[in-house]
Amino acid sequence: MLAAKELFKQYGYHKVSIAEIAEKASVSQVSIYNFFESKENLKNQLMKTLWEDYYHTILSVINSEETVQKKIEKFFYTVAVYSRNYSANFVAESLRSQLKTEENTTEDQLEKIRQAIVFLIEQGKSEGAIKDTITTDAMLNLIDMFRFYVIHNPQASLNYDQNPHLLDEMISLLLTALLV
Repeated sequence: MLAAKELFKQYGYHKVSIAEIAEKASVSQVSIYNFFESKENLKNQLMKTLWEDYYHTILSVINSEETVQKKIEKFFYTVAVYSRNYSANFVAESLRSQLKTEENTTEDQLEKIRQAIVFLIEQGKSEGAIKDTITTDAMLNLIDMFRFYVIHNPQASLNYDQNPHLLDEMISLLLTALLV
C-alpha cells in the first residue's frame, strides 16, 4: 500500500496503473490483484487505513494530557501534515467514496472528532486559554475552513513543502485568533 500511496500522491489515483504500483512495490501485478482484487479495492483499503490513522491521531492529540494551547496547535499540525502527505484530489475523491461505502462509521467518527473539538474549545474557555468572546460555532467554522483549505488546495501543500515556515506562520495566525 505504501507504493500506491506514494504514486497516488504524486500523480493522482486515475493516472496510476496497477503495473506502476507493482513496479514501485517490487511485486507482481498478480500479487496485487490476488490481495486487493482491483485498483479500486486497493484505493478503498488505503483510504480506510489512512482515515483510521488520522482519526486515532486526532483523538489522541485532543485527549492527551497536554495544555489546551498545545493540543490545538498539534491538532492544526496534524491536519496539515495529513493533507500534505496525500494529493488533494486523491484525498477529496477518496473521502467522498469512503463516506458512501462506510457512511455510518465515518459519519460517527467525524461526529466524535467534532464533539472532541467542541469539548476542547469549551475546556479552553473555562480555563481562560481560549477567547470566550468568540462563539464555539465561529471557532468550529475557522477550524473547518483551515481543514478544507489544506485538503482541497494542492498549492497550499506545495507552498508548505517549499517553505515550512509558512505553515508555522499560518498556524500561529490561527492560534492568535483562538487563544487569549
